[in-house]
Amino acid sequence: MSNKIIDEQRRARNEFIKLKQMQKGEISAESKSEEIVPQTFKEKLQNFWYHFKWHTILSVFLIGVIAVSVTQCVNREKQDMIVVMFAYSMVTDSQMSQVEEYIEQYATDIDNDGKVNVRVVNCTFNQRSNNKQYTLSILQKVQTMIASEPKAILYIVDEKAEKYINTITENGVFESETKLLNEEFYSKCGGTEEYETLPEDLRIAYRRISDTTMEKNETAQKVYEASKEVYKKIPTKKTVAN
Repeated sequence: MSNKIIDEQRRARNEFIKLKQMQKGEISAESKSEEIVPQTFKEKLQNFWYHFKWHTILSVFLIGVIAVSVTQCVNREKQDMIVVMFAYSMVTDSQMSQVEEYIEQYATDIDNDGKVNVRVVNCTFNQRSNNKQYTLSILQKVQTMIASEPKAILYIVDEKAEKYINTITENGVFESETKLLNEEFYSKCGGTEEYETLPEDLRIAYRRISDTTMEKNETAQKVYEASKEVYKKIPTKKTVAN
């Protein structure tokens, strides 16, 4: 007789004895159930899955999310500088991409990663829109960029946007005079569709960092110097009086 058959007979005999003991009240049903444990690998695996199925699924999901997030952070390009485009006329995202490429011609590799990378933040809206909440969110976004973004030194604005920015602080935000962008800018950044037209009075300027929270920020200082160079190099029409 094989060992397996003997083990099964012994197990059946033990189960019979425990059943008789439970009937006599010598042991409780709970005691019996506590003593039954998985024996084979398959039984152990089934037992684990039964008790920890949702824990396992959630853990796998979270690990996947973390892995994707880390990969995105590693692969995300770092911006050398941020340009805020603020206008009371809507500008499309495709035009923003063209503006980024245009400004990159005159920008420098500030972070020394071998590539010039400029991001233009779209802070434009249709002033005739009845969506007051959206307009308010854009204005708050501009104020946030001015208050807390050290890479946002260069601004492209229209006339109304410039007047609004000048009211944010007592001494004004811009250090430089605003200069109207010329025909080259409009021809290269005009958009890919017929309906995509840029506001006619866009101008460029850089903000001051002296006597602000940005004054001692190392990143702001580097971007400030680089922004002044872009301001000098970029083709413009004429100086616009504030």
